[in-house]
Amino acid sequence: MAKEIFDINGRQNPNQRFSINADLSPYDMPAPYFSSGNNVRFIDGTAGKILGHIQIFGAPGSSNNPYWATSWLQGSTDLWIYGTATGLRKITGTTHADVTRSASAYTTIASTTNNWQGGELGGVLVACNGIDAPQSFTQGGSRFADLTNWPSTLKCKAIVPFRNHLVALNLTDSASGSAVSKPFTIRWSDAIPVGTDNNGSNTWVTSAAASEAAETSLMGTKGHILNAVQLGNLLMVYKEDSVYSLNYVGGAFTFNVREVFKDTGLFSRDAVLDLGDGKHVMMSTNDVVVHNGNSITSVIDDQMKTFLFSKIDSTYYYKTFLAHNKIKNEVWICFPASGATGGYPDTALIWNYVENTWATRDLPSVNFIAKGLINPALTNTWAASTGTWEQNTFNWGQQEFNPSIDSLLMCGTSDNKFYQADSGVTFDGTNFTTTLERRGLSDGKVDKVKNISRVYPRIEGTGSVSISVGAELAPNSGVIYNSPVSFNIGTDSKVDCRVKGRYAAIKIESDAASQFRLSGYAIEAEVVSDR
Repeated sequence: MAKEIFDINGRQNPNQRFSINADLSPYDMPAPYFSSGNNVRFIDGTAGKILGHIQIFGAPGSSNNPYWATSWLQGSTDLWIYGTATGLRKITGTTHADVTRSASAYTTIASTTNNWQGGELGGVLVACNGIDAPQSFTQGGSRFADLTNWPSTLKCKAIVPFRNHLVALNLTDSASGSAVSKPFTIRWSDAIPVGTDNNGSNTWVTSAAASEAAETSLMGTKGHILNAVQLGNLLMVYKEDSVYSLNYVGGAFTFNVREVFKDTGLFSRDAVLDLGDGKHVMMSTNDVVVHNGNSITSVIDDQMKTFLFSKIDSTYYYKTFLAHNKIKNEVWICFPASGATGGYPDTALIWNYVENTWATRDLPSVNFIAKGLINPALTNTWAASTGTWEQNTFNWGQQEFNPSIDSLLMCGTSDNKFYQADSGVTFDGTNFTTTLERRGLSDGKVDKVKNISRVYPRIEGTGSVSISVGAELAPNSGVIYNSPVSFNIGTDSKVDCRVKGRYAAIKIESDAASQFRLSGYAIEAEVVSDR
């Protein structure tokens, strides 16, 4: 019988672009989907090798492993502030310095479920480790100090700025002489003037008539309060099993509190972020959803939901966090896979929210990824480079930099390093492997056995990739692959093979320090039997 060509590309259908789909059966899902893959990025209907990461900002120093970081402008100086197990430090250029409070080091967060977090209110940086009193760093200060007029008997798991107030979440109060846990309770401060961390002795006193400070409990559900993130004029307060909102109304009530979503809660403290378009994306206990404060929509169902929740380490799940790679229109769901070193997140499930595609990437055991401006002069130099001239993915002296869009800074907690994500073509100087695999491909004639003789990949880039072609006679009977063939990009046009079955499979791998983009491929096959 005559040979036929079965063509597949990432733009056949705007709603079915190249993407990884590990939830649907490969025998039943659309042709452009890959059944598995890693260290890959889907963009503009193509599939290719994701960018790597490079070390920046020098060495934090012994026992200064970074657990959390944030960017902050003090005067005209761009700083990175980061938290260690027992301290707070700053980076100016590439110089690291201690900015821990003068009174004492902090209670260690190592081997606990706590981590640093914080935000900026009127130019003042506020940080909290969930154990000690919240900290503040003013514009004129030289280091952090305990938040002024903070009640000495009060602790909180997190503190967030909102309007001109601070809101403390998930409290522990020792005013009675013994610590009383109040995991459903929030307390907000009086209005705080710009440039300071307090408004006098009544800043946090809820009984003072002249203060807007107040305390309330969100008792509609049993879940503990984990975090709060601003959404337009609202502060969305996330519990383990529900979501509330705070809206400033002034007067005797200060804030109006309303339960927004009763049956959806936050998976872990940092598993939520603001997309910047009037929407939040959050990972719940059984889904990944987007909401606008009123309606909520799943974005992962029938794509990678089962994959995600089956991979997360059941002991260290609380370390899961989200990062926004805005320049690439991506949300990174960073989690510790089962058995991850130290329980640190070592895998990112990446959602491109413009093209609605999913991919995965290895992470270097990071406890947090911060966003902020990274000066290209600090990273794009011969001294900072770990690759060769040919391996560089941008013109020399340039990089994909937009001063209005934040870059991603990885806190390499296990390695005691900082990394700039999405930079270079190696993982800190080490080559990494990109894999794309599709099983279960058919032309609809599953009653016919076909002899697959050639594959025609459409690939741009440099170097070569390894391509394996396989087949199986029945679903889940096991793919038998031919030996991998080296495909030289820009020179070769096809891969010759000889496999037989009803369902085709293809695997593309690259472990070279180079980039490639796959826009499509065609499979040449001939019917040889009905059985």
